[in-house]
Amino acid sequence: MPEPKGFIENDAIARHYMLEVSPDLTREFAARRYREINILLKANLIANLNMEFKVSLHVLCDLVSEMIGYDRALLYLWDNDLEIMNPFIVRGFSGDLPEALRQGNLFADWCLRYGKTFLVPFASHAQVSRTLEVVPAGSLVAVPIYESNAVVGSLQLFGDKPNRFSEEDAKLLWLLVIQSESLFRDYEEGQRPRVLPEAAAAVVQTNLTQFYDQLDREIGRAERRKTPVSLLLMEVDGLARYTRRCGHLRGEQALQEIASLLTGQVRQIDAVARYGENRFALILAETDRKGGLVFAERLRETVARHLFTDEQGERSLGLTLSVGLVTFPFDAKDKITLIQAVEKALHRAKEAGGNRVAHHSEEAAAPAPAGEEPVDLERIGQTIRAVFSLDQLLGLIVQIAMEAAAADKGSLLLHDPATGHFVIRVACGFGKYADLIRHTRVPARRTVTGWVAERKEPLVTADIGELREIPRSLYKDYRSPSFLSIPLVAGDRTLAVLHLSNKRGDDPVFTRRDLERVAPLAEHLTRFLEQGLAFETTQQNFSRAALAALAQILEAKDPYQRGHSERVARYAGRLAERLGLEPRTVERLTLSARLHDLGKIAIRDRIFHKPGRLNPDEVALVRRHPFFSWKILDALSPADEEIKNTI
Repeated sequence: MPEPKGFIENDAIARHYMLEVSPDLTREFAARRYREINILLKANLIANLNMEFKVSLHVLCDLVSEMIGYDRALLYLWDNDLEIMNPFIVRGFSGDLPEALRQGNLFADWCLRYGKTFLVPFASHAQVSRTLEVVPAGSLVAVPIYESNAVVGSLQLFGDKPNRFSEEDAKLLWLLVIQSESLFRDYEEGQRPRVLPEAAAAVVQTNLTQFYDQLDREIGRAERRKTPVSLLLMEVDGLARYTRRCGHLRGEQALQEIASLLTGQVRQIDAVARYGENRFALILAETDRKGGLVFAERLRETVARHLFTDEQGERSLGLTLSVGLVTFPFDAKDKITLIQAVEKALHRAKEAGGNRVAHHSEEAAAPAPAGEEPVDLERIGQTIRAVFSLDQLLGLIVQIAMEAAAADKGSLLLHDPATGHFVIRVACGFGKYADLIRHTRVPARRTVTGWVAERKEPLVTADIGELREIPRSLYKDYRSPSFLSIPLVAGDRTLAVLHLSNKRGDDPVFTRRDLERVAPLAEHLTRFLEQGLAFETTQQNFSRAALAALAQILEAKDPYQRGHSERVARYAGRLAERLGLEPRTVERLTLSARLHDLGKIAIRDRIFHKPGRLNPDEVALVRRHPFFSWKILDALSPADEEIKNTI
């Protein structure tokens, strides 16, 4: 890691606030701070919860707030590519983070340079005073974040008043961060994001189908709760001109930085995605037009203030955003109309000169001809997608079952014969946690799912706590203890289990009458599932074969490339077998090798067959072909995500 820029040359100032912290705890210290030490012991559990990286950091900061009271907090992580400190977690700041804190600060530099803990009870030097005034704060404690004995960041707590923190507070904070080192394992090797937060990296290479599915869910949730949803469509102004001047690689880096700026502003319940070559789309849950306009203007101003690299690598160039905004249900009643309306709003923003926000107005919406009912395009689209997506079909049926039983939550868990576990395939009514829990493995032992699957009989209970074999704590977050669970049995096999919970109404208890209403749906669902799983396997094999054939056709055109991917696949497979890797891993690695050059189909032949040297822009374009391969492989199923990532 390079030495941080901007560190002070007079080490005496830093040493004035530096603490030497020891991991040893005295009996007196333990007696005084036993409550905080108990909280400290929880830190080891965070890394085992299998949460998204940024979510884990928020949980870590929650533990800090339980141990040590503070007014504001910053968690910085070092960005190797941009050579700056990125503020991953920002707490207690009203409005935007001050410009002087967006790429680290004096205390982050100290942590990187010295690897020590710093306690500033009050400012006694001009440099320290200036840094605290920006926050603003009267006192600070800052600790370095370590990963494999290397400092990768800094956690800083600020107090409004002087002497807010003690040396014991500093020691507790240092111990907590040391305990949490496993969270940052592989951060430097790239398993954790370096240029972008994890969500921003996903934005740059996003799956639009997933984004559309999320929009479907948010619209459905808004209809049920009678709340608004806003949709933003943003286009980077002048990106083509910037790319011609600075090259394709810098153009892609600029898009990554914009994605980072966007994801740094959104809430956890929102969704942001790459929407074409130079566009981003953003779903703002539970946000009306007024809130959407405020949010959009803040995003536009954030990007306008940011400086991007020029040809020499200096940060001197600016880019701007044009933004279109629409709000459901006021501007449109379904997803397709919503997308059409936001496209028009974005077009008006660009027509007006760019770098502005335009929102949909009632005048812009074309009224339906008198006497004609609008076609329900959304329902048509949903049905078409259901034919090609087993997840869409299963989700649709679970939602119908929820309506039949007046349930606010529904889930479908598929049995995995290889492990004996169940996998959450559909989760409806779980709010912002739906995407987090989907694909989670659930053991059969001591769970309602396993209990129902083993007996192959439906369960209708007023209180799940009546089942003594199952820990009630597993279901403490449900609004009602009443459950309706149905096993989906084909022959002698339990394929899946359908759960309905949180029954609505004056009497929130499921009855046998609810079971009678849902049972026919469960029978249909069993048949769909039995056929669908077989179809999904066939479809996956077909997609793989079709893409492999396409790669061979691509190579057949070029005598220099003929047989290359097949040879790479053969060598990779032999090496993997020699290393003793599992057959499933060998298969995935071989297929990845066979498809790794597929992205060359997006590059014109004249570049590959150019008689002279390639210019820098052409070289940059050719080097992007693995990214094009990655995008093409969106045709594969989610189960093949490892193949895409290997490429």
